[in-house]
Formats: sequence, C-alpha cells, structure tokens
Amino acid sequence: EEYDPWTAWLYKPRTISVLLVGACLLIWASGALDPEGAASHSSATSIKRGVWAMIAVFLAYCTLQAPSTILIRPHPAFWRLVHGLAVVYLVALTFLLFQNRDDARRFMKHLSPDLGVELPERSYGADCRLYVPENPKNKFINIYETLFDEFVVAHVLGWWGKAVMIRNQALLWVLSIGFELMELTFRHMLPNFNECWWDSIILDILICNWFGIWAGMHTVRYFDGKTYEWVGLSRQPSIMGKVKRSLSQFTPAQWDKDQWQPFMGPLRFIQVLFLCVVFMMVELNTFFLKFCLWIPPRNPLVVYRLILWWLIAIPTIREYNSYLQDSKPVKKVGAFCWLSVAICIVELLICMKFGHGVFFMIRCLPG
Repeated sequence: EEYDPWTAWLYKPRTISVLLVGACLLIWASGALDPEGAASHSSATSIKRGVWAMIAVFLAYCTLQAPSTILIRPHPAFWRLVHGLAVVYLVALTFLLFQNRDDARRFMKHLSPDLGVELPERSYGADCRLYVPENPKNKFINIYETLFDEFVVAHVLGWWGKAVMIRNQALLWVLSIGFELMELTFRHMLPNFNECWWDSIILDILICNWFGIWAGMHTVRYFDGKTYEWVGLSRQPSIMGKVKRSLSQFTPAQWDKDQWQPFMGPLRFIQVLFLCVVFMMVELNTFFLKFCLWIPPRNPLVVYRLILWWLIAIPTIREYNSYLQDSKPVKKVGAFCWLSVAICIVELLICMKFGHGVFFMIRCLPG
C-alpha cells in the first residue's frame, strides 16, 4: 500500500527508537542510577509503581509487535494497543478470580480509594406510582428521578454504539427485548433489576433503546451511502481540506455490509444466537460485578470498563462476521473474538464465586 508522503512516516517501524526511549524512561522512573533516592519510597509505593511500569512495558510491546487486526483506522498501532489492554484486563480478572471476596474488595481500593464500602440497596420498583400526591415538592417525583438517572444516558449511548457495530435492526431489537427479559429474570437477585413496568417497557425499550437504535442505524446508513475514495493529506488544496482529511482519519476506511442471516441454516442460527448470548452476558456482568465488588454506578471504573469493552467489541464484531462469511472448511476465530469470550467467561466466574451466598440473602421485593 502506498502512503501519502506527509503521513508515510507514521507507518514506518520505529521499534529500535521506541526501545531506546523506553529504556531511558525506565532508568528515570525506576531510579536505577540513583538507588538512594529510590529507597526513599515506601514498599507499597514501589510495588504500585512497579506494577504500572510492568503494564506500560507490555502495552508498548503490544503496540509495536502485536499482530495487526482487520481495522486500519485511525492507525493499526491503536488497535494493537487495544489488544494489549484487553490482555491486561483478562490477566487482572484472572488474578481477581483467585482471591476471596473480602480480599478482592480490598484490592479494588488500590484502583479507587473510595471503594471497599458496602453499597446501599437501590430499587427502582419500590414505588411504581406515576402520581405521588403526598410529595410536597414534586407530584411526579418517581418519573422525574427515573428520567434524570445516569442509566438513561447510558442506555441511549450504549444502544447507539451497538447499532453502529451490529448494523442489523432486527438483531438489535432481539438484544433490547432480551436484556429486559434478563432483568425480569434476575430481579430477585439484584435490586437494580427491580423496575416498574413503565420504566422497563416505556422508558427503556420504547424510548431510550429505540432512540439509540434509531440514531445508530442512521449513522450506519450515512456511512453505508458514502463513496470511499480517499485522497492523501498532501493533495488537499486548502487548509480546511487538510483539517477535514485529518479528522476523517478517525472514520472507517471502508464500510462493510454485515450479513448475519440467522435463518440461513441451523448452524448459522446457533452462531448468531451465541453472539446474542455473549452480548447479554457482558451487559449482565456489568451489574453483577458492581454488586459483588461494591462499585457504585458513578465510579470511573464502571465507565473505563464500558469504554474498554466498546473498543474490544468493534474489532470483535468485524472478526466474527468475517468468520461467519468465510467459506473455508477449516476456520480460526480472530484474536479479539477469543479475548472477548475469555474475558466474558472470567467475569462470569468472578460473579459466581463472589456472589455465592450473597444474592440469595436479598429479599424479593413485592410488586
């Protein structure tokens, strides 16, 4: 592939240069040339710095040497970095799996100091009245609190992201309704799943999920209708053209039309069903992990995990769809597909292990 002269340097290997720069950074950060200064740090501080340095070295290696994916925008190195982050997350989850519940909760304090405190039970279905006449401030307090809950924005953005990745409206509605059924199934285990009927059906499915799917499918149709004939940065005639071309580097180089075809045959139906099961497991793990590890909904770790899963899911969906459409008799799933399933399994095992004897102590709420 021929690169534009202005940006060709971004695609040249810089492994030796990065190695030398990284070695200098390690010398500076570790105090290798100043042992007395390094000895002034406490053991806990040294361990934390060492762990973060270990992760940084591994991510640097992945960015430079990990196998490239089928995605090339904004840069192949970016997706190699995401691959490294996925491996780090999988390894961290595996470490957490081998701890007991109390030690795991204490370990989370190293990631966020305000964790390690038991969360109050919050139920959305304790009072399902639309009109509360005895409330002096707001007669529609239940509707107001539900509309301005942090999960409303999460629902819309989440379903927009799913629509952009999956690109099949029927499959999206199966996932949307399926997750609400999962909430109904596990409402006796998690207070967060105990929702009012109008919250689950009207607000979640018919408003938030619908709007996210609608906006996502409009985004899909926009990119699907574009003509992808890219002109290099150096050939842009104006400054504004160069700016637009630079920003377009963060858009797809081409737009694939996914053909899921779940009713093409029994095997394809099972393969598409497996995709739906993994999607819903990832969603459910979000709530069960928060409950087991005492992580409040507004903690940044929840957002970081969702962003990481979104970045992992983008190449995963592309790899899985390519796997389904490949006609070779012997096929191999991509690295991101393997990592996604592995992470999902370990998250589920953590929920099962740390949730043992906890979920069944929750009293089923009436109504």
